[in-house]
Amino acid sequence: NVYDLAFKPDGTQLIVAAGLRVLVFDTIDGTIQQPLKGHKDIVYCVAYAKDGKRFASGSADKSIIIWTSKLEGILKYTHNDSIQCLAYNPVTHQLASCSSGDFGLWSPEQKDVLIKRWPRPLKWEYFRSLLPDVSITMCPTCFKMFHSEDYELLVLQHNCCPYCRRPIDEPN
Repeated sequence: NVYDLAFKPDGTQLIVAAGLRVLVFDTIDGTIQQPLKGHKDIVYCVAYAKDGKRFASGSADKSIIIWTSKLEGILKYTHNDSIQCLAYNPVTHQLASCSSGDFGLWSPEQKDVLIKRWPRPLKWEYFRSLLPDVSITMCPTCFKMFHSEDYELLVLQHNCCPYCRRPIDEPN
């Protein structure tokens, strides 16, 4: 399974989160340059820094690995839960990493990773649809639709849209 992918800013590489590995493809001929190993569980997310010097991968094993553009692992750090997403700041090249319970900030200029717990837990609650054959709702702000084949709607416990974070009870 492929969970995420990201291009190197100059377009010469494509990194792919696939199963327990990070695959690095040459975009000219489509060949795999090298499968990167280091995670012990499914790799959910990848991100490339805008300067093209490094990229990161995050996994269900609760770890982040920062790799050089030459495909060498240079740093590994962990969170308390599976890694859900990664993003590089395009100006400072700082990496933000998130799990359901905490978030981390790492900068190339710092050795230590700042990890903070979320103010309150981000947990999904499941609600049974009232209609037996339809399970759709739409956010009035971003117009994203939510659908589930088993007729359950996913709603964040703190009552906001998971896409735009608009509180559900907030007036327009």
